[in-house]
Amino acid sequence: MKKALKITGIVIAALLILVIAALKFAPGIVRGYIVNNSEDLIGRKVAIESISLDPFSFTLSIDSLAVFEKDGETPFVAFEKFRVNVDPFDMLTGTASVSEIYLKGLYARVLQHEDRFNFTDIIEFLAKGDSTALDSAAGVAAADSATAKADTASVDSAGMVNAAEIAEGLPFNISVKNIVFEKGNIIYQDTKVGSKIHLQDFSLNIPAVYLSNKQTDVGLSLKFADGGDLNVKVEANAATNDFKLDVNLKDFALACGKPYLNDFINYKDFTGTLSVAVNMAGNLNDILSSDIKGTVSLDSVVLTETSGRTLGVNHVGVGIGKANINENNYVVDSVVVDGAFAHIDLYKNGKTNIDVLLKKGSADEPDSAQLAADQQLVLGDAPDSTATEVKEEPAPAEKSKPLKAKINKLLLQNTKVSATDHSITRPFNYTVSGITVLGSNINYDTPCSINVKAAFPDGGSLNVKYKGALSNIGTMDAYVSVKNLALKHFSNYSHHYTGYPLSAGTLAFASENKIKNFELDSKNTIDIYNIDVADKDPNSNPEFMVPMKVGLYILKDKDDKIQFDIPVHGNLKDPQFSVGKIIWKTVMNLLIKVALSPLKIVGNLASTGAGAIGLDLGKNDEIIIDATAKTFTSEQYAKASKMTEALSKDKNLKLVFTQLYNVRKTTEAYRTVKLKTEYYKKTHGKEKLTELDERAIAEMSDSDEGFVAYVKENGDKLDAKALRKELSTLAEGRNQDLLKVLSQQSGVTKKNIKVITAPANQLSSHRGKAMYKVSVDVQ
Repeated sequence: MKKALKITGIVIAALLILVIAALKFAPGIVRGYIVNNSEDLIGRKVAIESISLDPFSFTLSIDSLAVFEKDGETPFVAFEKFRVNVDPFDMLTGTASVSEIYLKGLYARVLQHEDRFNFTDIIEFLAKGDSTALDSAAGVAAADSATAKADTASVDSAGMVNAAEIAEGLPFNISVKNIVFEKGNIIYQDTKVGSKIHLQDFSLNIPAVYLSNKQTDVGLSLKFADGGDLNVKVEANAATNDFKLDVNLKDFALACGKPYLNDFINYKDFTGTLSVAVNMAGNLNDILSSDIKGTVSLDSVVLTETSGRTLGVNHVGVGIGKANINENNYVVDSVVVDGAFAHIDLYKNGKTNIDVLLKKGSADEPDSAQLAADQQLVLGDAPDSTATEVKEEPAPAEKSKPLKAKINKLLLQNTKVSATDHSITRPFNYTVSGITVLGSNINYDTPCSINVKAAFPDGGSLNVKYKGALSNIGTMDAYVSVKNLALKHFSNYSHHYTGYPLSAGTLAFASENKIKNFELDSKNTIDIYNIDVADKDPNSNPEFMVPMKVGLYILKDKDDKIQFDIPVHGNLKDPQFSVGKIIWKTVMNLLIKVALSPLKIVGNLASTGAGAIGLDLGKNDEIIIDATAKTFTSEQYAKASKMTEALSKDKNLKLVFTQLYNVRKTTEAYRTVKLKTEYYKKTHGKEKLTELDERAIAEMSDSDEGFVAYVKENGDKLDAKALRKELSTLAEGRNQDLLKVLSQQSGVTKKNIKVITAPANQLSSHRGKAMYKVSVDVQ
């Protein structure tokens, strides 16, 4: 008996030694077989440094594996080290256990040319080698149809496989832990367009995979070779298919997309960065119902045109409060655009620089030797495809839900746009700066308000107020106000259309526009001061034969002003309709009409004499103002600016603009203005007033019956002390407004200009009209 046991022990030990030896040497045999027969197995050459299997820890290790391209030399997929650890003894407890999957130095280079990849030939090779299995696939599918129906418990109504239910149906449990990929490099190239995306330091970390009602965490990080970091975190539940996704992309270089832009625009260079921090939560059974929120930003974006000029923006930030595709519901917390800059060039053929930009350029496709080699790796001996594509009838589209879109805050600031018109005789160039757009509660269906402000050269300004619904662009209210516009900058247009260059003048323009179903009802008023033209260019060929000098002379009143109204009506959809043409035609007709009136010429000369030509600064260097007004007229701006010309000739001079008004008389006048304003608002149902409304109030008669009755009822409600305080605030506002405009004139500095209000005792003793008294001092 002892002898038998001894023999049995020897046999078992020998078997164990044989098994261990087999486990030890079998990987080497497998390695040699794969390396020597790889081209018969997958159609590609494979290199493996070593394969080992630890029989005690049951750890399989592979060092330095590489699958080559068709040329047998260029790596296609490779890695430095792969390790997987399993515990076969756990099967005794009914668990298939993987305690570690480790991959280091993964390298993959994916090339695409049109619809073929550099691995397409491997798929085709394997398909040919498994043709028998493919031929029998249909029979197997038919035989298993009953089984497939029985397994519908693991598939939800949307066709999503439930991994937890599948796991419960297996005869054993599955445990996978410690999945780690590190220091990977993945390259994707589109050889047709010449693009290349290189992912560096690719890392993946999954502590454990749970096929149960327990959360699985996945962490992924990588760097882009051209700039940018990406971090992704995923939380998923295999039982419920609920998931959360966090994506954090920082400073991604937009230059990566340059090759793709060649199909759309003709450009020289494109730079900038993109950052994204968003999270998404939902269920895999219904991805489109997931809620998305976060932020998206673009920074230092510059598009360089072929001309070398640039378009761009310093920063664009979008805060996404909610985005749900299934509900068609989008809430944007904020849209902030800071430091945008652009230019518009209009050419004689009617095209603009935008047309040139969008036109497909003549840039050739990349044709370097390396690119040719890459294309060969992709195409290889690709067979010609003659199969006829079977087109399926499209399923009837489901009716989409109504769009719900809302922007809580819109802000555009520090924006500058320049325009150059090359279509006229002498090119026109103009720059609008300080563009600000402010809006809130902007939604798709209901009317919202947007305000726009901008600055023109030499102290001019623009103010636009818009009210309307984005869903109905054919119905809206828009108010446009232009103040203190220096006309000398538009001299080239005057030269082109009339032959006379503009030499001086300022303009104020107010336009109230109501649009309903694309029918425009527009009221416009133009106020021009001190406009003048130089002699007519004898070499010009103007579009309008207008006697500009005579016409302007007659149009001006005794104070050197021109004021007229232009009503505009029409349908915006009519291709023949043009607001610009209507305004210009009105102006030209007015000039021609008055120029042919000899009686008007005589009357104007008789009443004003030579003083009608030139600039009258007023007696004793005074600028008459309305002390109850918030701002100035074009005339007042122009007179004040004219006085600063001396500062550019002598740097030692200093101008002091002192505001004077009689407090008692002005308070009474202001009381009347306030009452008229309140009466106008009440009778016209308005809360905010435009320049046109203010003009109507100024023209209102004190003896108007309705106004007289309103004064009797409400006149005592206005406190004199409060009115005087408001007048002081208005005066200081005028000071700051005037100082801002004068500071932009040539030769003006912070030291040689001063705008103040006279002391209280001087205001009380002032008996004349409200004015700015201008005094000269020496620094």
